[in-house]
Amino acid sequence: MKGQILCIPCTVRATYDIATKATDNEELQMKAVTEVLKWLSENHNLLDMTPAMMHTYAFRLVQKITGNNDPFAQLKRESNRIAMKLSPLLRDELARLSFREAFRFAALGAICGNSIDFEVEGYEVTMGGLEESLMKCLRGKLTIDDTPKLMDVLSKANRVLYLLDNAGEIAFDKIFIEFITSNYPVKVLAVVKSAPILNDATMEDALQVGLNSVAEVVTTGSSSIGLNLDECSEEFLRQLGGVDLIIAKGQGYYESVTEIENILRKPIVYMLRAKCLAVAKSLNVHRGANIIKLVNY
Repeated sequence: MKGQILCIPCTVRATYDIATKATDNEELQMKAVTEVLKWLSENHNLLDMTPAMMHTYAFRLVQKITGNNDPFAQLKRESNRIAMKLSPLLRDELARLSFREAFRFAALGAICGNSIDFEVEGYEVTMGGLEESLMKCLRGKLTIDDTPKLMDVLSKANRVLYLLDNAGEIAFDKIFIEFITSNYPVKVLAVVKSAPILNDATMEDALQVGLNSVAEVVTTGSSSIGLNLDECSEEFLRQLGGVDLIIAKGQGYYESVTEIENILRKPIVYMLRAKCLAVAKSLNVHRGANIIKLVNY
């Protein structure tokens, strides 16, 4: 997905948000925003970039200016803690459903994990509020629902690459992965980032939620938002070439992987909530829509 004009002011807003998490020093915050504005104004190929590339540049610039390598560290830990406390709600519901209903519910749960607002710094958000948000999402529908196709591909697959999105959310991915491996004879490689980038899951987050108990956890070898093949490690590229199915979670992977579908040339399922207008427009859905879309099928 190429960037749109809307992605430019969004990148500026993201820079400010990252900078305020990275430091209380307003001079450094201003420097970060100013430097990103300069980069955006001087770059004449912005709409040839993916939004993921723009935000990766902004995050790395904030890291450099503030010296804070992981501005979202506390937020990620708290997100994981709260998500693990909410996970039994999904497990209890799964136990009451038929197989097909349970599959769709577990997949929707993995998507809904991304819809919860985990901005819990200061502990201002209550557990009850998060539970209500989760249950509201789980009562919703899939605007694009390719779960029957996904089930068919899984029945023929041996190895699955599961590109994880955010911390917190990965507690619900764990439930979906466990459901997959309990019902299909597949090996799942759960992929995290090799270093901090926004609130994307890293190895530390995966271990915190116990993801290694249901899948082999590996890294991309990169800290880029989404998937940037030029930055990935040789080991990851080898693993990528040996799988039968790619599950790509979240907007960042949707934005980036859609640009390399012809290179990957294998079934890819996008699982996300279309939280921004640019992504919703690309998918031809309303903002906030829940998506399971399979390509290269």
